[in-house]
Amino acid sequence: MKQSINNIIKMKNLKIFAIALVGMAVLASCDNKNKETVSVATFENISLGADSINSYSTPNVYGWVSGDFGFTTGYSNTYGDYYYNFVVTSQKSNAFSNYTDQYHSAPGGAAAGNNYVVAYQETEGYESTGSSLDITYAKALAVIPGTYVTNTAYTASVIQNGNAYARAFSTDNNDYLKLTFTGYLAGVKMGSVDFYLADFRDGKSIIIKQWTYVDLTDLLIVDKISCKLESTDKGEFGINTPTYFCLDNFGAKN
Repeated sequence: MKQSINNIIKMKNLKIFAIALVGMAVLASCDNKNKETVSVATFENISLGADSINSYSTPNVYGWVSGDFGFTTGYSNTYGDYYYNFVVTSQKSNAFSNYTDQYHSAPGGAAAGNNYVVAYQETEGYESTGSSLDITYAKALAVIPGTYVTNTAYTASVIQNGNAYARAFSTDNNDYLKLTFTGYLAGVKMGSVDFYLADFRDGKSIIIKQWTYVDLTDLLIVDKISCKLESTDKGEFGINTPTYFCLDNFGAKN
């Protein structure tokens, strides 16, 4: 009984600490918004050849850093070469004809410089590795201004034309593909920001094919940012729409 009471006290103390930490973060976000600087993840520090990706030969999840931010690239060879999470690419084409083109951005190339990231969210029920699209921010002293986002050429093509696995988006279905950034500090959710990579709701027919700035200041002070895609086209194994998107200059100001 005494042990149980001690455990309850410890849990309450941890909860109080977490709440206090969040409160301090909110105050710090207001005070430090323009004082602290963020080292932007440009991905130019990742050494790549022309028109290539950061590839690996041994199945694993590999961690790497750009600017103040930490990312992972997962590699599996269970069904041939298979990459997931954040894959750095220098490919400049915006063409899509088959799966060898899956690391092309819809605009063709990066928002700036040579390198950018193609993020792939694993489809539920298919070779799930349990990995997630999380970005770590070790500095956690300044509000992250934002990032540049666009579709991959593959995703944009399927949204527009459909394929054997996914339907073309339509206004009749009020279809959308939404990317949500959720910020956490010490495991506590701080805020979230939604961005529509495609939006066919209410008569709109929008497919993002240019690099577009997304303001992330509503996340406040965070040490982790989780990225998640949601689509209206779903099936037995989750999302049918290709679950890719592109990032560049993560942490940049507009």
